[in-house]
Amino acid sequence: MNYAIFFAGSGQEVNDTKLVYHDWAAKLASCGYATLLCDGVGKFAGTSGTTGSGWAKIIQHAMTWLEAGAKGGGNPEKVVVVGMSRGGVQAVICANCLKTKFPRAQVFVFAIDPVQGYHAVNEGSFDLRADRKWFSSLRARESRDELRDTYGLTADAPKTIPDNVVMYLSVLAQFRGSDRGMKWGFTPQSPTLQNMTCRAQFSKVYELPGDHSSGVQSGKNSDGSAHSHASSRHARGLVTWEMFSHWLVQQGFARVTRVGEFTALDKYCLIANEDLAGVQIDGNQSGFSFLRASKFADGFDATADSRFLKGRGHLVPSSQVADGRGCFVNERHWDIYQAVRAPLRIEARNPRSGILSQCPNILPWLASRKGFSRVSWADIETLLSW
Repeated sequence: MNYAIFFAGSGQEVNDTKLVYHDWAAKLASCGYATLLCDGVGKFAGTSGTTGSGWAKIIQHAMTWLEAGAKGGGNPEKVVVVGMSRGGVQAVICANCLKTKFPRAQVFVFAIDPVQGYHAVNEGSFDLRADRKWFSSLRARESRDELRDTYGLTADAPKTIPDNVVMYLSVLAQFRGSDRGMKWGFTPQSPTLQNMTCRAQFSKVYELPGDHSSGVQSGKNSDGSAHSHASSRHARGLVTWEMFSHWLVQQGFARVTRVGEFTALDKYCLIANEDLAGVQIDGNQSGFSFLRASKFADGFDATADSRFLKGRGHLVPSSQVADGRGCFVNERHWDIYQAVRAPLRIEARNPRSGILSQCPNILPWLASRKGFSRVSWADIETLLSW
């Protein structure tokens, strides 16, 4: 039996139409997965979105659901665990619980901008140390102590991807500035930032310009109507799904519906075009281009050492952007471009299918790579030969 568990971020309702979780779960369900969607801290009963307290109740809820399925004859063979923000850290802890309870299960973890979150006396929301006895008497620690003892969790479980994980996939939001007044605890956790231990059999981390939750936004409002900046939000949610679905197929977890390569390239190009124009998301004219700053290694005023007080680590230059010469959003953007490069050349020479007219963001992105203000069909071949 295969299972998929979704942990929403702080204050998020997992079935909210402006978020992608329900749609992703439906796609996995169509491949035979039993799915569980969990509201984030602050929405799940008995939890706090401010401090993150009670987070262990959500993981216990997921484990109880999974254990009930196993007792019914559905012993887990493959388990996909998805989480965003604090939910991303919960996904990592859940993988550690699975290692104890179902050590033979193959686990796929997708952590979207995983963060500890702020907690005044708790070193983030996820302190599992057993020697904090002066604080253990408070109700806020009861559920996490029980979870730790039930599944033999170590103090570093929130920052350790265990070896039962076949694939660890993560996406980190990269943006300039934050309008959140409380920044402590919002540094992302990642093996690439040297603040997480990864023992997974395979891992991949991608970066994505945009604010903290943009990778799980659908382009809709909570009532299902289109958001005023729907294309930007939808593009980020779509490329995040493309990353996820690509590796689900590659690692043999599910043959889910994939995003067309030209469509995915077009959405990546939209993100790059916005960023190069100094727009991060939602029309916010920050004047700052993460791609340009990473390409030229200037314009950043934060370092890995100062990341804690900067809050998000979002001013740190990107090696993925630098490798892509300031044009590619991340390594996945580059991989997709390489895959469609040949048919793109054919289309440029003899535009019969209308691919480029249906994907309006590719030409402006191509133009930006060589400094053209306009691009004709004759220019494309030169640009593609870069």
